[in-house]
Amino acid sequence: MTEEILNTDKQAGAEGSGKGSSRELFPEGDAMDRFVRVFEASISRWELVIYPAMLAFGVLAAYGFFLIYGLSKDIHTLAIGMDPELGKHLRHISESVTYLSENMGTMTRRIYHMSESMETMADRMGAMEHMQPMLINLYGINHSAESMNQTIYDMTRSMDGMRYELGNISNSMEPMGKMNDFLP
Repeated sequence: MTEEILNTDKQAGAEGSGKGSSRELFPEGDAMDRFVRVFEASISRWELVIYPAMLAFGVLAAYGFFLIYGLSKDIHTLAIGMDPELGKHLRHISESVTYLSENMGTMTRRIYHMSESMETMADRMGAMEHMQPMLINLYGINHSAESMNQTIYDMTRSMDGMRYELGNISNSMEPMGKMNDFLP
């Protein structure tokens, strides 16, 4: 812009007859007229930047307002959805957690006693290692029980055979019963 003014001054000076000062070359209204034209050209260039920037700012401000409005609406919905007696329920929950903590302490003590009992049982099981003679006797009893089981099985088979034979005798006696019907 400054170069434009200087170029215009140089051209005007070259065209002039060289009579003297620059005031003679330009009448007094010309400098102000040139300044206004250059300023208007500068403003029109800035308008190409400023107006779209103002429009973008307005759109972003409206979008920001919309986001804040939506957020406040969601918080309002959340506040309405909360239980008004939440404090009472939280107190009940804290009491339940305290009770649960006490029960966990009781359970810990009982598990400790169980582990002591298991140690005692392990010690007593170690003392049972010298019971080998009893195990030999138990083996003999087990063998006798197996023998009894086999004997009872054999008796059952014999009884089945006897039942079958008695059934056959009954069937063979049936015709004699019909003969008795004929005899007086």
